[in-house]
Amino acid sequence: MASDLPIPATDPTPASVYAQPAEWVARGAGAQGNLFLTGRAGTGKTTLLRRFMAEAGETAIVLAPTGVAAMNAGGQTLHSFFKFPPRLIEPQDAKRLRTARLMKAAETLIIDEISMVRADMMDAIDRALKLNRGSKRPFGGMRMILSGDLHQLPPVVRGDETEILAERYGGPYFFNAPAFQEGEFALLALKHVFRQAEPRFLALLGAMRQGRLTPPDEALLADLVSGRDAITASETHVVLTPNNANAYRINQARLDELGGRQKVFEARVHGTFDEKSYPTEADLELKIGARVMLIKNDPEGRWVNGSLATVEGFNGASVIVALNGHVYEIEPAAWEKYRYNLDPETRKVSREVVGTFKQVPLRLAYAVTIHKAQGLTLDKVYIDLDRGMFAHGQAYVAFSRARDLQGLEISRTLRPRDLVLDRNAFAFGKLETVEDTPAYLLARFARPDTALV
Repeated sequence: MASDLPIPATDPTPASVYAQPAEWVARGAGAQGNLFLTGRAGTGKTTLLRRFMAEAGETAIVLAPTGVAAMNAGGQTLHSFFKFPPRLIEPQDAKRLRTARLMKAAETLIIDEISMVRADMMDAIDRALKLNRGSKRPFGGMRMILSGDLHQLPPVVRGDETEILAERYGGPYFFNAPAFQEGEFALLALKHVFRQAEPRFLALLGAMRQGRLTPPDEALLADLVSGRDAITASETHVVLTPNNANAYRINQARLDELGGRQKVFEARVHGTFDEKSYPTEADLELKIGARVMLIKNDPEGRWVNGSLATVEGFNGASVIVALNGHVYEIEPAAWEKYRYNLDPETRKVSREVVGTFKQVPLRLAYAVTIHKAQGLTLDKVYIDLDRGMFAHGQAYVAFSRARDLQGLEISRTLRPRDLVLDRNAFAFGKLETVEDTPAYLLARFARPDTALV
């Protein structure tokens, strides 16, 4: 797996500093080398993982709880890899699989967006690895790296599952599973924020992250109230909203306002690719003058995932856009779904493409749901608080997408009940802490156009 983070030629730091990112990740980890990598939004968790994955190559497997997260991480979903059912996972659902040799050959299992992984799944992962690797050690002796922020996306728990998970594990979170404590995880909490620099904004985000606003925080939030409605604000800002219906309504309203004919770009889908994982619309409706968001990094560094542009025209299957004073032709791009296999000849871990989604890498950008904005950095953000936030960490995720206070507006005064915070999300106990030296190193080797989430 080739690294997309080359060492800058002008960097005065000795090359030896960059030689072993895996050692930075592993430093201070327990006897098995297990690590829980965390940090607030914008500290570079994903960049550090990318660097580690590039170095680990054919010895690591990358998994995630959802299709979108798996695609972003370049890996496979947990359900798909372990053949878990789409329901409450029972102990007997952890079975011996045909991929047992693959599990034995791999050295490291990386799980991204770990905050969304439930206790029943974590328990089943432990059982499945023990069974398929033929070892009674925690996770079958596989080295585990868990990455995510417990202040952000929580696990999805439906109906009576809450009571069942509470009875069996003491709660729904991944760390409630006994395997987490048995795994002797070390904690690496990245602390340097790359996305924002203003002390006042960082202090506000810190207060929101903890759900404890001070009078100065409340005064600052009151100054951010726009006085504009979401559709009007979308003329200058990207509107972040809690629900899909609002985002669709705003995007369609702005598209309908534009003159000229509408052009529809149809995606080409091959193999196994779940609709829920589509990175943009399968039938993408655009007009000249529409504001769009680029949703793939440009290999030449001219734009990144989240860059905003304006549609200037069409050329067959491509879209002409204006971006930062330049005009570019955006051609269809492919997203791939992977499955891990064991190469029968080399006996190494390999990734097989099992599905592709090919579409112009654009999305209408007048409004985006907070969930889909995860990982983005935006210059002008209008937060549509609507009837209120309804999920743990949702307000924090929305506010932390903005680069600075000058580019941030909100629809109304933030209410205490908008700061939905599940205190149980942070009850994972005391872990040995690894110093966050990698955060400093990231600042030295990450390209300026690298998305830090």
